[in-house]
Amino acid sequence: MIVILVIVGLLGIAAGIVYLAEPAKSLPSVLPGHISGSTVHRYRRGIAALVIGAVLLLASVLVARSGRRSLS
Repeated sequence: MIVILVIVGLLGIAAGIVYLAEPAKSLPSVLPGHISGSTVHRYRRGIAALVIGAVLLLASVLVARSGRRSLS
């Protein structure tokens, strides 16, 4: 479970960076929000993806800590 949380958290952070760095016309097809010919950046989606990624990484740390404590 911890590995899944870390992987999804890192993917969320990577998606957030892509949303903030690339204009809407250059977004990869796997990310929603592509607009042909648009130079707008998707700031709300980028910030949301970064926050979700950070929360998932924090959750993985908390799950790892609680699992370590219960084994003692």
